[in-house]
Amino acid sequence: MSEASHVNLISRINDVLAMRVTLLVGSIWAFYAFVIFGLTPLFWPQYEEQILYWSNFLQLIFLPVITVGTAIMSRGTEARAAQDHTAIQKEFTLLKEMHREHSRSLSDIGEDVRRLAARNKSEPAASPPAAPTPA
Repeated sequence: MSEASHVNLISRINDVLAMRVTLLVGSIWAFYAFVIFGLTPLFWPQYEEQILYWSNFLQLIFLPVITVGTAIMSRGTEARAAQDHTAIQKEFTLLKEMHREHSRSLSDIGEDVRRLAARNKSEPAASPPAAPTPA
């Protein structure tokens, strides 16, 4: 393997690890575990110093991992937003074109109606047909 492929492999492993830790720590089950962990000094006060140490250690480890995981997950969101923006622009252009065509059609129809109305005003009114005579 070349050095570039090693770097790419390590980068992918780091990305996967960061995302998985972010999803795990961001779950409700992790919240419950941290609540129980935070309450343990109430039941075992003699271990309070060790629990405080591990609590700080976990914060120092999880904070950067969660930040990286969130940034990695937002990459996909940004790409989807760009695709959506492009698609919406295309549809908006099509809608403007359709609106222009409909406006032209309505304008043509309006002109035709005005021409017919003007022609009907200039022509004398036709007399109604004679009623048939009873036999």
